[in-house]
Amino acid sequence: MCSNRKKVTRSFVRLGEYASDIINRKNGVRDDERHGGYASDECAIIGAIVGDIIGSAHELKGTRIKTTAFELFPNNATFTDDTVMTMAVMKWLSDIYRIPSSDDGLVPIMKDIGLRYMEVGYGHSFKQWLRSENPEPYNSLGNGSAMRVTAAGLFGQNLEECQRIARISARVSHNHPEGIKGAEAVASAIHLAKIFTTKECIKTYIERKFGYDLSRTLDEIRPSYGFDPTCPGSVPEAIICFLEGNDVESTIRNAVSLGGDADTQACIAGAIAGSYYGTVPRQFVDRIKRVLPQEFLDIISRFLCLNNDTAKTICYEPSEDTGELKRVLGLGWDFHAII
Repeated sequence: MCSNRKKVTRSFVRLGEYASDIINRKNGVRDDERHGGYASDECAIIGAIVGDIIGSAHELKGTRIKTTAFELFPNNATFTDDTVMTMAVMKWLSDIYRIPSSDDGLVPIMKDIGLRYMEVGYGHSFKQWLRSENPEPYNSLGNGSAMRVTAAGLFGQNLEECQRIARISARVSHNHPEGIKGAEAVASAIHLAKIFTTKECIKTYIERKFGYDLSRTLDEIRPSYGFDPTCPGSVPEAIICFLEGNDVESTIRNAVSLGGDADTQACIAGAIAGSYYGTVPRQFVDRIKRVLPQEFLDIISRFLCLNNDTAKTICYEPSEDTGELKRVLGLGWDFHAII
């Protein structure tokens, strides 16, 4: 395992200058094609944030829809708590610049950023957590733990590291076993998507490791599905949206079309899809640069410079994940073909 992370000078705030490297790639990469290049980190982050923005217009009662045909960016579409807490975890990892063994430093960052962006849709319990002088976990199984782990799936260099980061970031507030499991599952899917793993391998690993049923189709789920902000009631469905998608946009549309917790599910699904496809539409890049505060663009820029794909690709050793995949998936898999 390579522990040294090479710094680069590319900056997210200058993304428009080299966006063609990301957005001019062929859309709709087939499952049997291995995407590649330095864009996976950028596209996972873009997918998460744009999913949140697009989903925000369809989260509240009366705005939920059951179709994939809708306007992507109506006037009321904006970032929510999903993006804010994603930024907090991202900043924490950039600040400590190592795989954490504890949550030291995380809660102050979550409180600092969270309290400055209070009107973004936090649940009542999490608002109370933010406002508390000494926040304690409150046994939540809500999907707030899973919505904020994009950076965890990108920062860890193997499944164990990604899951550890996700677990630590979840349990400061969402310490219910299901809340922790949801965070670990999403981080694992983002990591597996990034290291060229096939959708079938991602699906099987998540099912066997975390016990989620990913065999259902969206057509089966959609008619009776409703708003469910818990991890067990929303994370599997978000992952299925990725499995049935053809690119980042169609994945996000899938998530919104469930008529559930649209911003969070689109954030989760969009992050996995961005990591997998390594390509996003130009309008997604432009929207983020237009909507996000400069503070958030700076957090993203710093994280990408510290955690660039080029260095991770050089450092990554497939053997770091092969043992875990063999243990969970069992015999009969061609691991050289999926990693």
